[in-house]
Amino acid sequence: MLEKLDEVRENIFRYLEARIELFTLETRGKVEEGVIRAIHGVILGFLATITLIFLLSLLAAFLNEVFESRYMGFLIVAAFFLVLTIIWVVAKDSFLNMIRKMAYNSLKASKEKKAEEKSEAVQELMNQTRDSMTGSGPYLARE
Repeated sequence: MLEKLDEVRENIFRYLEARIELFTLETRGKVEEGVIRAIHGVILGFLATITLIFLLSLLAAFLNEVFESRYMGFLIVAAFFLVLTIIWVVAKDSFLNMIRKMAYNSLKASKEKKAEEKSEAVQELMNQTRDSMTGSGPYLARE
């Protein structure tokens, strides 16, 4: 009887160790994925910013040619960004709420997708178990 209790206790400890290791691996995978996405986003943002700077310089130079002025195009582009900055400052709360709402919806959709995938995996496992118990599944060895 004591041997059985020791065996059960040992199995419980192995199970807990396996769960802790699985949690550690899953957490490490999520952190790695987050870091990779962040690095990709930073590089993409940097490249987009450089591209935008060159395109806006080109627009300013074009406007200079149109208005036959050395500075008018740059003044127009700068005024446009000044207006955008003022709008951003005045409507700060609504922009923050919009960004917060978009982030929340994105996280919610991600969690729902993961829950659905987990549910499908559990259902598949239940079907395999049921098939193996009835002896009619494709996973049974045919003799």
